[in-house]
Amino acid sequence: MNFPRILNFLFLIVLISFSCVSSRTTQTKSGPVVIEARQWSKTDGVVHYSEWQQYKAITLATLDGFKPTSDPLKTKYGSDPSRKLKKTGFFYSQKVSGRWWIVDPDGNATLNVALNGVRPGSSARNEQALIERYGTEQNWIVQTHQEIEKIGFNGTACWSEVPLIRFSNTKDETPLCYTMILNLFSGFQKQEKKAHPEGPAFPVFSPDFEVYAEKHAQKLTETKDDKELLGYFSDNELNFSTGTLDDYISLADDKDPHYLIAKAWLDKNGIEKDKITDSHREQFLGVVAERYYKVVASAIRKYDPNHMYLGSRLHGKPKHNQFIVRAAGKYSDILSINYYGQWEPVAKHFQEWNEWANKPVIITEFYTKGDDSGMPNISGAGWRVRTQNERGIFYENFCIRLLQMKNCVGWNWFRYMDNDPTDTTADQSNSDSNKGIVNNLYELYQPLTVHMRDLNMNRYNLVRYFDN
Repeated sequence: MNFPRILNFLFLIVLISFSCVSSRTTQTKSGPVVIEARQWSKTDGVVHYSEWQQYKAITLATLDGFKPTSDPLKTKYGSDPSRKLKKTGFFYSQKVSGRWWIVDPDGNATLNVALNGVRPGSSARNEQALIERYGTEQNWIVQTHQEIEKIGFNGTACWSEVPLIRFSNTKDETPLCYTMILNLFSGFQKQEKKAHPEGPAFPVFSPDFEVYAEKHAQKLTETKDDKELLGYFSDNELNFSTGTLDDYISLADDKDPHYLIAKAWLDKNGIEKDKITDSHREQFLGVVAERYYKVVASAIRKYDPNHMYLGSRLHGKPKHNQFIVRAAGKYSDILSINYYGQWEPVAKHFQEWNEWANKPVIITEFYTKGDDSGMPNISGAGWRVRTQNERGIFYENFCIRLLQMKNCVGWNWFRYMDNDPTDTTADQSNSDSNKGIVNNLYELYQPLTVHMRDLNMNRYNLVRYFDN
């Protein structure tokens, strides 16, 4: 046998196979763009940034065989008119040929591309700038509505000024869909801590939690018929701590439901209190999450059966705990993830969420900051780059990668306006960073928003490009 010829033939087959795979994923015309960035981290309450390092980024211009369009999205909800599905009059989610979609009230497949925090700034400087630029908050929202639609966004996300957005939707033929965050557990948790400081840190098994959730969900009757409402988040970044099992057991009170639940779980699984492992702690969080999601989903759907429940915006370790994610998937219509610490989406994470939850995913927070903004850029978990152009390149790369994930149905940039360092009432994570698409004088950042527009307007073309 002629082994050298056989080996050369096998090598050629492998090379051709690799080329075919590359052409479907990240092969580019001229190679990725390379930019420098610094990664945020926090240790013992102290913020750290890495040294400047080089990172690769794919943009529309570097995708082999892709022809960008500059045409605006023409459907009412910024959807894909070529994908017609069942019309219900409200948003819902559906998987079609292996890819998840949100379906708009008119029955068109859509992706939720939205901005967090679309609201007037609260500092004295913000208020003065609004008056000088717009005159009134009503003028601000009408003009801002048009402005962000031109950039290709079709919705507003958490912490946006819902009454103003609903007002603007009555004035515009292309409404912005919106979401609401309800704080059904975090509000109860604060109330319980004040009333029972000796109690568990995560009092999800208290019978009063169900009462609280239902009471606060009653207000959803006011929005249950609004077709521009995408859905509800129950909470944000809850601390599903691995110490919860130990906390419950330490109560040692036969009348406390948390202690009784934890003890029964240990007994059922034959685990002794002094032999609890980290694996046990992670698994028990599935019991905790099951209770949480069942209560909040039941309360939401009791008072609004029309709209989607969008989960609790998982963050940090909980989003990688399969027991928590499985519970979220059981009760949520969409899994919401605040996604930091990664230069670009990691395929393994989306594969795991798909396996554990079997529900679509929205990335509900991500961003990067530019040092040319003049902001200190210390607070907040986003990456730092040097310029607004590089912020735009980051956005293109991140969202192109998201569109390759067939269980991703959208993304929410954090956020509309920069932090204002002069605002002494802001929390520490939102004090001094360039997170916005506008600065504190309501001026758009360019070329960031040019990159955003180019990507946003091409999102459905990119789906076809990757799926084909």
